[in-house]
Amino acid sequence: MEQGNITGKGQALSKAINIIDNGLKSGLDHQQGGEIAAQLDALYDYMKRRLLQANLHNDLQALDEVAKLLENIADAWRQIGPNYQPAQDVM
Repeated sequence: MEQGNITGKGQALSKAINIIDNGLKSGLDHQQGGEIAAQLDALYDYMKRRLLQANLHNDLQALDEVAKLLENIADAWRQIGPNYQPAQDVM
């Protein structure tokens, strides 16, 4: 945004929205995740709206906000660790 590259800005924000939609959001399991999945779904929608606002208004604060939210999510996954095993249904 700061460089005035409109095409590059649009491509980068489209890529970020695609990652949220087709990566983070599509990975939610609303049946297993319950309320947490619903809250994450709402958060991802919010982040997409903020990215669209950033694109329309060249709003660097919106980009910073989304970056911080994504970093918080990444930190949570790092704390869970690579050995996380989801609970299996017991019959």
